[in-house]
This record gives sequence, structure tokens and C-alpha cells, in this order.
Amino acid sequence: MSLAPAPVLNPDKLLQTFLEMVRIDSPSGEEEAMCAYLAQRVEQLGLSYQVDAGGNLIVEVPGHRCEHNRILVFSGHMDVVPPCHNIQPLVEDVDGDRLITSDNTTVLGADDKAGLAPILEAVFFAVENNLPRPQIRLIFTTREETFLGGAKDLSDDALKAHFAVTLDHTGKQGVIINQAPSYIEFEAECKGKSVHAGIMPEQGINAITFAAKVIEKLHLGRIDDSTTSNIGFLTGGKATNIVPDLAVIRGELRGHQPETLERELAHIRQTLAEVSQAMPGTTYELKHHVEFEAYKLDESHPGVVNVQKAARKTGLEPQFIRTNGGSDNNIFVKRGLPGVVLSAGYMEPHSLKERVRLSEMRLCAEFLVNMMEVFAHDEF
Repeated sequence: MSLAPAPVLNPDKLLQTFLEMVRIDSPSGEEEAMCAYLAQRVEQLGLSYQVDAGGNLIVEVPGHRCEHNRILVFSGHMDVVPPCHNIQPLVEDVDGDRLITSDNTTVLGADDKAGLAPILEAVFFAVENNLPRPQIRLIFTTREETFLGGAKDLSDDALKAHFAVTLDHTGKQGVIINQAPSYIEFEAECKGKSVHAGIMPEQGINAITFAAKVIEKLHLGRIDDSTTSNIGFLTGGKATNIVPDLAVIRGELRGHQPETLERELAHIRQTLAEVSQAMPGTTYELKHHVEFEAYKLDESHPGVVNVQKAARKTGLEPQFIRTNGGSDNNIFVKRGLPGVVLSAGYMEPHSLKERVRLSEMRLCAEFLVNMMEVFAHDEF
């Protein structure tokens, strides 16, 4: 008596799911249609789900042939950065593979729908074929691209699990992000004195000049191997014939070392004070807010070990990376749910050149199927 062949994940079905997803408009804060699509798909499989107050979709997948009662989270975000309305995906055959791009008028939306599609298809494949898996919770979030807004709205119950795998990074499969930075947004109001620029400029104090002198003295770009700083906005002025009395600098700090971030904030304060003192009549106000905090998960953590086992089972060599980008996992770890971020296979995210190969998404889905088997067998 011959054994039945092992089930094989269908790449055409995976591609169809991805194309359906990217055609759904879902800018940050407007994910309802995407959420409805995902809810309909999981409902067809008989899985229970809820949509919370933050618009996040939370799906419960029962375990099968599992040796413990631990809960594994698979997560990705539903929102897409602009320009992202009316995305028209193009599929091109390249070297026996299929390359998916946009029509070059929008992003593709592979960040993060190239993560959502493999999660959905891998879980459906495991359920339909009765493959081993622990109890799984799918958490599909809103507003990730706007300071992780959806993840911040998750309830404590939603995060009562034991390990999270978030698909939300660029690059080849096998990348494991176990370190990510804190993110601080800051705003400096530089105040001067407004007068008529043509009649009495000597009596005015130009706030934009004040701000420019501050920016010139700040540490910007890559400060050290774990810290970056950037000015993203400089706004001010009312008309060309008015000396501006207000200029606003908005920027960010990212870093893995709290003491370095504190030092850079102190430098911004000191610079504002020194420039203001050199320009009599100016005043300033500095505000800052920590949007998310850094984390580092040890490579020996049982969940991380299981991810490595699943990678090798899929023919991948695990590659640990410290990123300087944030993700929902920053919120998960801060609130007591350990986890890592994996690649969703896309390239050049947040640009009109964003693209993904079907082979990468298929490999990602196979990685997830193997991960479910490993996590079902080995407690974490």
C-alpha cells in the first residue's frame, strides 16, 4: 500500500490572494475594506474572529496534533503607504518566476500584503490538510505605518500569547529581526518677531533664520552605529513681505541605547538655548514624544530557536539582523509578548519601484507551514 503524496501549497492560489489584496484600497486609517475581505476569507473556513475598537482583525485558529497549549501569533498590517489608491498590479514572467510590480503610478502594497497573503494561505493550507500546528492567533493590524496605531489599541487579552512572528521586512527569506530601536519624534518651535519686511526689517527677528541656525548645529544622519537623527519638516512664515515670527522644526531620533537618545535630546535643547541666546528677542519650545521603545530578544529564546529550526527545515540559513526600523513587534514586546520580525520578501518598499517575486512569497508560506509544525512539537 503506497502512501498518499504530501500536500503541496498552490502558488497560483497564493498569487491570486495577493493580487486581490493589493487591489483593495487600504491607506492608514481606511482599512475597513481590507478587513472585510480578510474576515470573509476566515469566515469561509469556519474560523472565529473579532474586529476590535482599533479596527484590528483578530482570528483564532485551533491547534491540531499539538503537544502543549501555547499560543503562537502570526501578524501583519493591513494599511499601505501613499500613493496607494487604485493599485494596478502587473505580473511579469522572469526567469521562470513571476515578478509583481505596480504600474509605476502607485506603490505596490507588498508592504505588508506580501506578508498577509502567505500568512493567510499557509494557515488555510495547514487547516485544510490537518497539518500539525499549535493554537494560532492571527493579528492583522491597522495604522502600522502611522506610528503603530492599531497595535497600540490592542487589548491585553489579544496579546495574551506566548510568541509572535510578524512578517514586515524587506529582503530574502531567512532574515530574523530580533532587535529594533526606540523612536522619538520631536518638535521645536522657534519664535521671533514679525514686522513689515520692506519698511522696518531691522525691527524684526526672523524665526526661520533662528531655526536654520539651529538645524546647522544639530547632529543629523547616522550619529553612531545604533543611532540616527533626521529633520523632516521646517515650516514657517506667512508672506514674503512679513518677517516670520514662528518657524517649526519637526524631526526624529532612532536608537538602541537609551543613554545615547537622552544625550541627543540634551544636545537639541542646548543648541536651541545657545542660538536663542545669540539672537536676543527669540524664544523657543521643545516637545518630544516616544512613539515606541527598543527591544532585543536573545537568540536562545525558545521561540527564536523554533524559528531557526523552521528556517533550516525550509532550506534557509537564519540571519539575525538589528534593524533601525520599527514595527508592531515593538509594541508586542513592550507589552509582554516576545517575538521577532521576518521578511515578507518585498523589495524597495515605500516607493513606486516596490516589487515582490512569487517565489519569495511561496517560500515564505512554506516557512510558515514548517514553523507551525515545529511550534506544535516544541514548547515555547
